Amino acid sequence: MFHNQSAHFVNGITLNVRDKEAMKQFYEHILGLNVVNESYSIVHYEIGNSNHFLTLKQINYGREPLTSEAGLFHLAIRLPSKADLADLLVQLSEYELPINGGEHDITTSLFLEDPEGNGLEFYVDHPIEDWVFEDDKVVLETQPINVPNLLTYVSNEKWQGIPDETIIGYVNLKTIELKRVISYYKNFFGLEASSLETNTALYLSSNGYHQHIVVNNWFSRIKRIENHKTYGLACVDYHYPETTHKNITGPDGILFRFNFYKVM
Repeated sequence: MFHNQSAHFVNGITLNVRDKEAMKQFYEHILGLNVVNESYSIVHYEIGNSNHFLTLKQINYGREPLTSEAGLFHLAIRLPSKADLADLLVQLSEYELPINGGEHDITTSLFLEDPEGNGLEFYVDHPIEDWVFEDDKVVLETQPINVPNLLTYVSNEKWQGIPDETIIGYVNLKTIELKRVISYYKNFFGLEASSLETNTALYLSSNGYHQHIVVNNWFSRIKRIENHKTYGLACVDYHYPETTHKNITGPDGILFRFNFYKVM
């Protein structure tokens, strides 16, 4: 429904990295992503079994992004069940990784960073009937996560790697001054505002989901520079069923590839 052929959504992301081997330890041995293919400088992972992908591309002597530069805020990966999220929490805790968490009316989430500081969110959706709306927009208020409650869902199998039904739920991007990108993100991606707009964040979705793309300028002010050789976000892959394969770059300099991957 929210990520099917008729929807508009992110289904891939490429990160430029400094040390592919160190990143592989994190993504393969801790998170348990499956390698699709690998070369000397690139490793390509499938997230679940629905043609959602994460690609790491090693760049030697790349450019360091500025802290105020547009790019990735976090990649949000949706797990199938609360038991999966609980098992992941135990797995991450065993490696003593810094973790934050949040309870929303719509999701329960864990937040962390990979070894090179790229933001990740793992979350589960709450039942749609529990979502709270105001003026036909979903309410996204955040409360501290109830860790003891989440741990009651831990399974006997424990974490076995990314489950098959896992997908990229949405992406949260750092952008430039919001008024300079609102029309671009509203008009070029087939999305509608899904939550009440603020002066610093815009939430967009299709098919009634709570978010498929989020852009914020909480910490960013300047456009992305030289995607191909800057560490961090290189490009975002996006499913747009009404158009053909094409690349677009908006006012904030972030590169999108439309219809690069086939939707299953």
